[in-house]
Amino acid sequence: MGSANRKPESFALIDTAVTVSGGLSHIWDTWAIVVAMVASQLRMTAKEASNSFTEIALATIHVVDHDVPDASRAADMVRLSTLDNEELTAELDGASDWLGAPTDELLLAALARTIARTLGEGIVPIDVASERGSLLDAVPVMCVTAAQASATDVLRGVHNALASASERTDDAMSEVYFNYLGQVPESSVPVPVQETPPGLGHALELRVYRTQGLVHVDWWYDTSYFEPYTIEELAEQFPRALYEMTTDALPAV
Repeated sequence: MGSANRKPESFALIDTAVTVSGGLSHIWDTWAIVVAMVASQLRMTAKEASNSFTEIALATIHVVDHDVPDASRAADMVRLSTLDNEELTAELDGASDWLGAPTDELLLAALARTIARTLGEGIVPIDVASERGSLLDAVPVMCVTAAQASATDVLRGVHNALASASERTDDAMSEVYFNYLGQVPESSVPVPVQETPPGLGHALELRVYRTQGLVHVDWWYDTSYFEPYTIEELAEQFPRALYEMTTDALPAV
């Protein structure tokens, strides 16, 4: 009798174990499905984030503080000058010789890095004038931080952009004008060229020239488009960006 009673109990115990095991199996199967779904979504999110990051880096951006001129202030070109620096001049000349890179390319690469750090990452069309020839129209300069491109990459990008740029063919005006005058006399008649206010209509002009053996940098900006603190930040970041180009960039292979 006792043995007969224990047999159904054994079967009941086995059935319970099977039921529990089946339940656990169902739970693990469900968990596996959930994990797979979450992992798939996480991978997609990472991919989307990467694509979004690239799109931001490649998008054409505006650099002005006001897309429409501030009506509360009259349009006026104001100059913010930086102090002459013997060390910066020596760095620029030494890097130009070692890298085999023209001075204007090093300066333009430094401007690109400065814009990225101060105003944001993206492509900025820049009108370029230098000793190499006529005004180049809307050169697409990629402005990115060190997280996206090394100093070598930025310098190479500037070189390629200048090599494929064209002379001005229409009346369109870029917001930014890079103007490398090269060597200029200490004085000229009637007004020294380095002190002549811009007259082409750009919102911002970076004017670089040499006088008395030193490189001098002036930031001319339209006060109806820019706040003074923006230009002050650009002027502060530019020497740092130039030092990065002169010390971190490697010669072209």
